[in-house]
Amino acid sequence: MKIDGVKGRIEAMPSDKYPKPNILPPACHPRLMLKRELIDELIRKLDMSAYAAAKAEFETLKDTDFSSVMNADAARSGRALGVIEAKAYEYLLFGDEKYGFDAISSIKEYIDKACFDGLADDYRAMGQTMFTAAEVYDWCNPLLNEEDKYYIVASIENIIAPRMEIGMPPCKYGVVVGHQAEAQLLRDWLSFAIAVYDDYPDIYNFVAGRFFKLYVPVRNYWYETEATLQGSSYSGYRFTWDLWSAWLFKRMTGELIYSDKMKLLPAQWLMYRRPDGQGLRDGDDYAELGGRWDQYGFPWFYAGNLFRDPVYLAQAFKKIGKRDRFFYNELTLTPVQLMIFDDLSIGEREDYSHYPLIKHYADPCGITVARTGWNIGPESRDVMVFMKIGGLWSANHHHMDFGAFQIYYRGILASDSGAYVHYGSPHDMSYNKQTIAHNCLLIYDPDETNGRAVNSGGQIMIPGEVMDIEHWLGNEEFKMGEVYAHDENPSCVYIAGDITKAYRKKVREVIRRMMFIPVDKERIHAVFAVSDKVVSSNADFKKTFMLHCQEEPQIIGNKTVIRRTGSPESFHGLPLKYDGMLINQTLLPKGAKIESLGGEGREFLINGENYPIPINGKLKASAETGWGRIEITPPMANESDEFLNVMLVCDNGEIVDETAELYENDLAVGAFLLSEAIFFPRGKEAIAEEFEIASPMTQQPWNYHVSGLKEGEWSVTLNGAEICRKEVDAQSGMLNFSALGGNIKLLPC
Repeated sequence: MKIDGVKGRIEAMPSDKYPKPNILPPACHPRLMLKRELIDELIRKLDMSAYAAAKAEFETLKDTDFSSVMNADAARSGRALGVIEAKAYEYLLFGDEKYGFDAISSIKEYIDKACFDGLADDYRAMGQTMFTAAEVYDWCNPLLNEEDKYYIVASIENIIAPRMEIGMPPCKYGVVVGHQAEAQLLRDWLSFAIAVYDDYPDIYNFVAGRFFKLYVPVRNYWYETEATLQGSSYSGYRFTWDLWSAWLFKRMTGELIYSDKMKLLPAQWLMYRRPDGQGLRDGDDYAELGGRWDQYGFPWFYAGNLFRDPVYLAQAFKKIGKRDRFFYNELTLTPVQLMIFDDLSIGEREDYSHYPLIKHYADPCGITVARTGWNIGPESRDVMVFMKIGGLWSANHHHMDFGAFQIYYRGILASDSGAYVHYGSPHDMSYNKQTIAHNCLLIYDPDETNGRAVNSGGQIMIPGEVMDIEHWLGNEEFKMGEVYAHDENPSCVYIAGDITKAYRKKVREVIRRMMFIPVDKERIHAVFAVSDKVVSSNADFKKTFMLHCQEEPQIIGNKTVIRRTGSPESFHGLPLKYDGMLINQTLLPKGAKIESLGGEGREFLINGENYPIPINGKLKASAETGWGRIEITPPMANESDEFLNVMLVCDNGEIVDETAELYENDLAVGAFLLSEAIFFPRGKEAIAEEFEIASPMTQQPWNYHVSGLKEGEWSVTLNGAEICRKEVDAQSGMLNFSALGGNIKLLPC
């Protein structure tokens, strides 16, 4: 592109790179975020008491002398853009040309004078400039002369856009993850393209063509899972921009341009909410460092209004304020935008009764979250578990944590560790994002390399990021795990999967199975069991089961005791005091070595060297970076090893006197504990033959949980007499029943 003076030349965007979009902007103005028929309603909102704060802020903005905010720091705060938006909005509503001409001259001055140098992620402020220019172009369109139109478009294309990451024309990098999957195209370029369509249709055809060809299909793909893969912080931030694009087309056409499943995705953040009001950690999580989980406020607001969901809106206003807090950075919620999108008739409702206690997120997510109740607050005694097999690797803020689990009861007991402070730092790349920071398995090949990360024996990242859905689904290297069985039975939640591919050539097979069983005993509230089968390609590759904790554990024989105590810094929903305990008993491998690694200066050990968090000062108590971890390893080198760890979730106090009894036969391994009898198959293939269990004799029945059975009808006999017939479905492979101790036989019918 040739530059001609300050503004430069406008050159048509390529017409043959993407298919021409079928949906085109209407001929009328306004059409960006609203149409003419909405204006009377927006005028009425100015007199509604609910919007008193928004009206006052809007009037302050529109009457602000632009020269007072157009200073060296204008691009840092975003308030100058809020002033321009308010002036354009005043003209749109009431036709006062003074405000319209002010908006036009101000956006031209802003583009010429704003300095983005030194800004972190400067493309975000540049995109916000483009978005505001689009508002002025559309809302003040009757006042624009040909010189104004040329000036705005040429300035955006020659001054702003070339410095943005997505490039000019906007087609650099991928559409799945990364900054290019955020506002740059999904709000900023789309808004600008819609606004200028009458005069520069090539811009819309290129931008919307890319959007429909590449952005929409991959989002509809993961909406089917009702979840995202970019972690517990970035899922909310990036979904905000999906919602902006949905709103832009909704207001133009009246239709949702994404799958209807889009409306279910924000429920994931509620399902991930722990009883203390914090969120489960998943991927890079910046919220824990600040002690607030308000990154979902914006997408809850836009989703709550788009899908008319009062639960989402209740959550939104708990986080962002009761229509009296406004935001001017790139994640905007200005008084103008609040009044444009908000709908009081939807209401607000804090009611979780229609949400399940157990939720499975299918491939490519491969996660089950289960809880014993929806009590959020200081007195909650609910247990919550996170069980991940995983599916596709999506890079960026995704972690190499296939097979991970977390357990919460009166504080996090089996936790994630590490912290997301500085992207790409030695701590971030070698520890935080790697398998070693999670409750996973390590298989250590001393000759292995893992990109920029230090070799810790974890799962192997592939270089680069996902580009589009064809690249993602068509490249086997992105496939890390596969759930092959899951069951959301409230009495026994189960997930099983193959994570062999995550470890690449150093293994021939890695199978992980997890089972969560709520119980109602004095001080004991759940049993959690993990079964692993690992076959390495070399017997000398060390295999390690990891269990991370926030406080120093105790090791007593084959038991590990983890406690969570203390009073964390108070913010909404936190308990007054943590007081939970986890007792893990290692049944396999027999004679396992159990070692604790942690403490000050040793929290993030890799091969004896610590990789500390790159931060000065003390982190908030909400930042669960971890004391360290337990490592459980076989007593000798083998190609094939089995791990079986059975855990009790308890109230803190004296160690409860309950011991699991190992059970083994050729087909399965398992344990008898409390009144629960738990069994996992030894192989990946479903058990299709007669299965015998010699159960301890007791006065009370055992609750049997047998996994890995072939689908179909099974007969259960006790001491030769049939006691029941039950159907095993292909999805779960599970058989649950109750019976006294004795000679149990399971026979396929």
